[in-house]
Amino acid sequence: MIARRAYGIVRAASLFAALAAVSAYAPAALHALKPQDAVFLAGALAAAIALGILRAPAAHFERSLRPTPESDRVGLIVPVLLAVLVTEGWLWAAVCNVAAYLVRRRGQRRRPLQDRILNAALRFPAWWAAALLLEPLRRAAQATPSAASLATFVGLAAAFVLLVDLVWIDSLAAARQSRSLLMLWRRHAADRGTLLIVLAECTWAYVIVRVATHDGSALGVATLLPLVGLAVVLGRFARVNARLHRLAISREAVDAMLRANDPMPQMRSLLESIDPHIVREAVEIAAFGRGGTERWSRVVRFGPAVTPELERLGGRALLELQVTGEDAAIEQREDGSVWAYRARDAGERLRGALLVFRAPGALPFVAARDFERAASELGPLLGDYGAIAATRTAATIDTLTGLANRRGLQRAFEEAMAHVRGGGGYAVLLLDVDHFKSINDLLGHQTGDRALAQIGRLISDNIRGLDLAGRFGGEEFLVLLRDAARERALQVAERLRAAIEAGGLAYADGKPVTVSVGVAYAAAADTTADVVERADRALYRAKNAGRNRVVESPVETV
Repeated sequence: MIARRAYGIVRAASLFAALAAVSAYAPAALHALKPQDAVFLAGALAAAIALGILRAPAAHFERSLRPTPESDRVGLIVPVLLAVLVTEGWLWAAVCNVAAYLVRRRGQRRRPLQDRILNAALRFPAWWAAALLLEPLRRAAQATPSAASLATFVGLAAAFVLLVDLVWIDSLAAARQSRSLLMLWRRHAADRGTLLIVLAECTWAYVIVRVATHDGSALGVATLLPLVGLAVVLGRFARVNARLHRLAISREAVDAMLRANDPMPQMRSLLESIDPHIVREAVEIAAFGRGGTERWSRVVRFGPAVTPELERLGGRALLELQVTGEDAAIEQREDGSVWAYRARDAGERLRGALLVFRAPGALPFVAARDFERAASELGPLLGDYGAIAATRTAATIDTLTGLANRRGLQRAFEEAMAHVRGGGGYAVLLLDVDHFKSINDLLGHQTGDRALAQIGRLISDNIRGLDLAGRFGGEEFLVLLRDAARERALQVAERLRAAIEAGGLAYADGKPVTVSVGVAYAAAADTTADVVERADRALYRAKNAGRNRVVESPVETV
């Protein structure tokens, strides 16, 4: 809080100093302008404004389609301002810098004019201080061309640019953001690319000054044009880089969600590539239609916690998006408001939504259009996730019972054993339908299939979401119980046996269909085959003991 107050005081003082400097020096500076100076100054001002609009990232390439404050920390405008400083004086360099800052940059959020003027005034003190270097820079530029004069000019100019960047701009950024100045310096000190860019820009500034001074203002203006052309090229390159980065993190997010890992890092990167402040809001990404159901499910959430009242408003906003087909929906109450933005895939199908929760009186960090852009970027990602998930699900699900098939069980079993080797536990239940052959022989295979489907539903209804059940083959079912101790594993096995017996299925003689269950426990040294073999031996003993019972393996207990 103190740092931000200090930042506000510095902005106000800079504006006062800028007005005082313009009042004191502008008349003399205007009077001293010669026609050739006016031509070069007009060209430099036009180039500065063009570069301010383009705002190409010269020192590094942003992973965002919209510029951020870091984009032009050291930008292509530096040669223009240095050339104006040497040829026309520090006041005109400051004017060009302020003009470039005040123009509306592409992709920039609207700011109040007062705020933009105060921020622009922060450029004046740096150029006022540049007056101390003016004469040495002029002598180096006007001297006979040599390696020594070039090195002197570039050394002085680069030192000035880097000092302004590190001492002035970084200090202001640290105060505005309430961050550590040392942390900013450590990050920038590791950025060798910025130093090379500064040296190259100062070298080009030397060329501009030499041409403008010895070959005329018109040619001097011509040497400014490559900077504008380079800004266009770098801007396009940055947009391509942003799209490639977006695609990469989208693939990573889809892969993370499919592996049931935490997709938060990838989703965070995707949102921050649109606006770095977006994750400071209370935002949630919701998916629609996962697993083929017409339902909403949460993917990830960022920002501060949300009250239960706002949670309920969020559900209403999602329902409104689904029913009305609108691109955005808002729900407001005295408890706050919820904005929901529709996320569509390439085929304009609803794939999810981006929700923004705001408490009463909360100020927004991000403009509404940036949330709309984020939702449009999320749509294809959520669509890809749904398509890939459906394909993988189809390959690992038994169509008759709706449980995992042998392939799905094998994959889940491998993950379970990795969990056991990491210190966790797993119990394995192997179920076999008693006298199943008699159902097929006496009642028909269709009745047998219906019996297997019903048993699959009963098993699914009687285990936790953390557990997994699958059809192991024929009339055998396998259940993996995560972190289940011996007592709980036997309880679940008995519950499944009783549920199937009471499930309404009957043999040809009218007696209820039953199952026998073998129980085994995984150990860290086991393979999947070891555990299944112990469960199978226990199942065999249950069959020999009269069927319709639970028998556990005596080898490993937890």
